[in-house]
Amino acid sequence: MKPEYEKEGSGPPFIYVSGLEGSGKLFYKQARDLARDHTVVTFPLRPCGRYTMSDLINDLVWIVRDVGAERATFLGESFGGLVVLAAAYAHPGIFERMILVNTFPFFTQRAKINLGVWLYSLLPYGLIKGYRTATAPRVLFSPDIGTEDRLAFREHTRQVPFEGYVSRLRIIRDTDLRTALPTIQVPALVVAGTADRLIESVGAASLIAASLPRAKLKLLEGIGHMALLSSRVRVREWLVEFADI
Repeated sequence: MKPEYEKEGSGPPFIYVSGLEGSGKLFYKQARDLARDHTVVTFPLRPCGRYTMSDLINDLVWIVRDVGAERATFLGESFGGLVVLAAAYAHPGIFERMILVNTFPFFTQRAKINLGVWLYSLLPYGLIKGYRTATAPRVLFSPDIGTEDRLAFREHTRQVPFEGYVSRLRIIRDTDLRTALPTIQVPALVVAGTADRLIESVGAASLIAASLPRAKLKLLEGIGHMALLSSRVRVREWLVEFADI
């Protein structure tokens, strides 16, 4: 199955890999800005079927080749950061650099992820989606994310397919990249919001930045899990920080 993707702008390729919601649409605020001098590529993660991390990595490789590039800048957010790290380990040749936002190399809350896989496998999906929507304001958003962007989040995550979501949860459960990190030579900016209430972003980012040979840690004070929707975040400004990596 060939992934469908959208391109915006022109210039060096910049590929966004989304979190668990998987639509690829939540990069809209940053894409508009970056598309002035980059080819910004967004795409939905595989929506259906039981798939593995290797399948998602193969999708990234295919997209880079299909847009006519040899290398690209990747930004992985949350679950997408885990995918980007795994791809950088398996196929470093397609990477120019990578930005990792509120992500992890290994999900340390083992009881939480195991419970999540179990619940999604047993409970009605509509019930779980309703719970996720209801808790999003408290768990995912920091106060600087306005009403318009909160509504956009709800709209873009409304159609998250059940099978794809469970496959991603299983991938999180089964992936541990901690021992791989020291071998990944791709330049990396590792970003974490200090107000992330979904995962332990700061601790995970500190581990990643300390383990990768060419990495820099960037903390976003008061920013929550959905950092790229924040009115105080501009990815373009992060690119200059690679000069120090």
